[in-house]
Amino acid sequence: MAMTFVNQAVIEALSQQIVAAYCGAAGPADGPARERLMGDVMHAIEEPVGSRTLAEDGPDRVNAALADWEAQEGRAFGLRLIEIDPAHTTVTMG
Repeated sequence: MAMTFVNQAVIEALSQQIVAAYCGAAGPADGPARERLMGDVMHAIEEPVGSRTLAEDGPDRVNAALADWEAQEGRAFGLRLIEIDPAHTTVTMG
């Protein structure tokens, strides 16, 4: 069975969507805080390299990164990632 790897462009696109949706709903984050959030989200979804693993484990990993970032920033918005669709490079937040 061959594993399908998610390429870096998909990881970046998914991360940008997550950060944009989060900051759009929670309110803007300043430059360094937003960059740190982007880095945390990218790191969270780089680990599960297979597209199936990303779809299954990615939301939990991203949600943990969002919760950690909120704690560091003193925010408690609660918007969370519901689904990652690496095939269509889309995310669903809620």
